[in-house]
Amino acid sequence: MKNKIVAMILILIFSLSILSNSALANLNNTSPNKSTLEKYYTYDELTLLLGQLKEEYPNIFDYSSLGKTWGEKDIWLVKISDNVSIEEDEGGVLYIGGMHGDEHQGYQTVIYSIISILENYTSVKNNESFTKYARKIVNNTQMFFIPMLNADGCIAKTRKNFRPNGCLFGKGFMKGVDVNRNSGYKWELQDKYPFRFRRVFPYFEKINIKFPLFDFRSIIGEGCYRGPEPFSEPESQAIKHVVENYNISIYIDHHGAVPGGMIMYGWSWNHNLEYPNQKIMDSIADGLVNLTGYKVKKGSVAIILGAMRDWLTAEHNVLAFGFELPTTFGDNPILDIMHQNTCIFQKLNVHISEICKNHVPVTLYFAERAMLLHQ
Repeated sequence: MKNKIVAMILILIFSLSILSNSALANLNNTSPNKSTLEKYYTYDELTLLLGQLKEEYPNIFDYSSLGKTWGEKDIWLVKISDNVSIEEDEGGVLYIGGMHGDEHQGYQTVIYSIISILENYTSVKNNESFTKYARKIVNNTQMFFIPMLNADGCIAKTRKNFRPNGCLFGKGFMKGVDVNRNSGYKWELQDKYPFRFRRVFPYFEKINIKFPLFDFRSIIGEGCYRGPEPFSEPESQAIKHVVENYNISIYIDHHGAVPGGMIMYGWSWNHNLEYPNQKIMDSIADGLVNLTGYKVKKGSVAIILGAMRDWLTAEHNVLAFGFELPTTFGDNPILDIMHQNTCIFQKLNVHISEICKNHVPVTLYFAERAMLLHQ
């Protein structure tokens, strides 16, 4: 019986490989003859890129470190504005990529938007009207980007960061904190009502885990341990620092993935609760649907306590959005399917280059809305 079960598992894995490989784009960084748009930046490549962009666009581009990760990687903050060296009285937007390191669409999309905005500002790359639009936005807003928030997770392709959890498996697959459970908003509810925010099959649910030893999803890289205390992690502290020191009116984090893409806004801890600034949020979401064709989800894909977007809204009145970017073709189909980056149904997957190109206007649209809100 055991041999039959093992054989069935092997056949299933082999079948998934064939299905997934039939139309895959080779996206790993070692592949030759590969377009820049069809690869994912590594942390080292991002660091090198930022230095090059600073040299090439010194008047509108700057970057700095918000601190170090547990793995001693810099958490880079990028700023794009016409007077980049000073803090202006303009609408500000904060774009986050790589909060969950295994959701690689997020950081690649943010990095590509940075490059494209800089290029289109300085010369006509697409058309004159788009360059004029990009210049208007850059000249009248302040755009902040943290392209690879969870650099350790992005390098290791894991959801969580690298905090050693101090438990039996803390130095291995149980380590790390889910940064999007670490803001502390509604933190106390899980302590008061430990079963209310669990579902029928907690092992399979992406909801808060109070103790690292019980974070069983870490086995497949999908753990959701919330951390020892609110804002205990350098990554969540980095977001907190930017929001508390700059004029940020709109926030967007980029995740992956949902077939066809998803726009998220509203309370993550209670999807049925009325949300502040609902009419403005609905209006922005309508524009996003027109630009992307994504479906809208009020709240998030799971019930979350300590979600960063909830804290931003409750504590700073920031209009907070999230993207679940479309599923992509990938070079590790089984791993990507487990992490929701690749869909087994190949027609539902898109190339990362397509996502990146489509999101440049989206990035500018958010900044335009921040500009209008500030007027």
